[in-house]
Amino acid sequence: MAPLPYEKDITSWPQLLSAIEDAEAGRGTARLTEICLSVYSALAAAQFQITQLKARVHVLATSTLIP
Repeated sequence: MAPLPYEKDITSWPQLLSAIEDAEAGRGTARLTEICLSVYSALAAAQFQITQLKARVHVLATSTLIP
C-alpha cells in the first residue's frame, strides 16, 4: 500500500475504525479520503498481480499438456 501523506499510517483495524468514526463525526474527512484512495490503489495492484499470475498458470498448464 502506498504511504499516506500524514504523520501516522493506518496499521490496524482499530485505527481504521477510528478514522471512519472521526469522519462520520465531521472530523478527519480528508484523512478518510486518503485512506480510501490508498486502499483502492492497493486492491487494484493486487488484482493486476492476480491476473498476471492466472495468465502464467494458464500458459504453464497448456505448455505441459503438449508433448
